Parts: sequence; C-alpha cells; structure tokens
Amino acid sequence: MKSFIHFLFLIPFLAFSQARTAEELQTQNLKKYSLESVEINYTITGDAEGEEVMVFTDYGWTSLRQQTMTFELYGITRTQNIYEITDGDFVYRLNPEDSTYKLRKDVKWSQQASYKTPTQVSESILFAMGGIQQADSILMDKKCQVWTFEGKAIQELWIWNGVVLKRKAKLGDQQIVTTATDIKVGVSPNPILFTIPEYFEEQK
Repeated sequence: MKSFIHFLFLIPFLAFSQARTAEELQTQNLKKYSLESVEINYTITGDAEGEEVMVFTDYGWTSLRQQTMTFELYGITRTQNIYEITDGDFVYRLNPEDSTYKLRKDVKWSQQASYKTPTQVSESILFAMGGIQQADSILMDKKCQVWTFEGKAIQELWIWNGVVLKRKAKLGDQQIVTTATDIKVGVSPNPILFTIPEYFEEQK
C-alpha cells in the first residue's frame, strides 16, 4: 500500500516535469516574465563587435534571439551567429548554413512558474547559477537588479522584469559586453519570426 501511495504522489510530479509548449503554458495562465511582449536591440562591445536582438510574446514563452558577433580568439578572427527560437520549454538553435537545428529542453522556468511570481522565479534561477545580488542600477531609465558571478563565463547581469538588459561575459581571455540600446514594450511581431522552416531537419 505504501508503494502505491508513493506512486500516486509521483504521477503529478512526473506530469509537472514534462516539457510543455508555449500554448500549453499559456493555457495554464503561467508567465515567464511579467511583460507580455517586448523587443530589445543590443550592441556588443569590449573585445568583440556585433549586434543582438531579442523579441518575445506570450509573457516570454515564445521568443527569438538573434546575434552576430565578431571577435579575435587566440589570434584568429571569428564570427559567431546565433539564431534561437524558444517555444515554451523547447529551445531550437537553428543553423541556416545547412538547414538544421539542435533541440534542447529547458524546464527551469516552467517548473517554478505555477507557485512563484516571475520575479521570484528569476531570482531563484540567478541564485542557482551562483549569482550574488548587488545594488540596483539604472539603464535606459529602467531600474535593474545587478547580479555578479565569481569564476563563471558570465560575470555580470543587469535584470529588468526578469529580462537581461546588460551582460558582461568572458570568452577565453576576451571581455564581451552586451548592452540594450532600444527597448519596445507591447509589440506585435509577425508570428513567422518564431516558425522553423519546414525544410529544416533536426541534428541527431
């Protein structure tokens, strides 16, 4: 009987742990961020040059992150291109050069969203990453929580409503700073931005 009762408690836990799409999370009225839709443009400086854009809807469950960055590493000039689409707990990293994508699942937000506010979830994740909260700072008239990380590739994050507005990171011996330069709230992006072309295939 004890084993059967334990199994009954385990069933909801297993269901809760399963990766879910943005539509499924929205149906349950869960939120990743407190903002429904945002588009942010960033400039990359320091020992690198480039640009990044991040746009999301559905309170963060549907998003696109696109980055182009050029940097020198060990005497070789390199270019990094990132095209990443998120659908709930599913993260797709696209490679337009060979029309493939890599899929990973990230449930750390949705697992906590049912019993914590978006701010509480964000802080919990940052603490789990080893973050230490510093005094707040202002960027583009936005009050940001500043978090630092010792011995990590990511050294500093400025967080506004759970969203990163500034990131300081190390890549090898290079210092890379990504800073928001334009923020639009309440956007209505074309849904095609979050759609993976049918001819793309998953890398196995």
